[in-house]
Amino acid sequence: MAKRKTVTLGAIPKIVDNLEFKSRNQKIFFDIISEVDTQLILCHGIAGTGKTYVSIYKALQDVLRRGTPYNKLIIINPTVDVGNEDKLGFLPGELSAKIQQYNESTFTILDKIIGKARATKMISDGKLEIGVLNFLRGVNLENCYVILDEAQNVSPMQIKTLMTRIGDDCKMIIQGDMSQCDKFKANGITAYEKSGFFDAWFRLKDVEGVNHMAFNREDCIRHPLVKRILKTYEDEHQIKLDYHVS
Repeated sequence: MAKRKTVTLGAIPKIVDNLEFKSRNQKIFFDIISEVDTQLILCHGIAGTGKTYVSIYKALQDVLRRGTPYNKLIIINPTVDVGNEDKLGFLPGELSAKIQQYNESTFTILDKIIGKARATKMISDGKLEIGVLNFLRGVNLENCYVILDEAQNVSPMQIKTLMTRIGDDCKMIIQGDMSQCDKFKANGITAYEKSGFFDAWFRLKDVEGVNHMAFNREDCIRHPLVKRILKTYEDEHQIKLDYHVS
């Protein structure tokens, strides 16, 4: 067995070294992302659990920290419609401004963590890319973090195409909410059956290098009324996931 290379890490920048976990599962998710031998993480969680904030925070921490193999963070949103959503290839620069309006939640999180000026500087330096799912065909992803958000609306072929782009020193986080598979609710076909996120969750459950994380309703950090509202929508048809972390 090859000996693992020892890397001396620099100090974590103070700007991303003060995360306060709002739930036990946020800390568990953060630790899962931190595992050296995990390259792909599938994370299920309803809105308000903080999954996107935690994943972006950890990715920025590693990209900004000296001595890690990660030199770029790529955040992908599949809900943006800028043409043929079934094609993946890097977004031309002149379209970058057009997608910002569709990624306001992402920019809000970036602003909270590092500020708009720092985020803008990272984009201009090539250390941060905010993209869409028409994004990565033919590109091997190396030395970077990749976060695919709202993955419940991605088809099995799209998610397979993205996952097979993983290269050396690439850590990919695919996260979504199984209860919001709205893209596939048509023609009487169960949304879960068409969701690439749902398919990947169970298909990859025993694959080495892949880890799973599931938040639950109790992890929702929004107003208590929101938790009560969400509870009323839970019924016998709601998907029950393996690898659930209680």
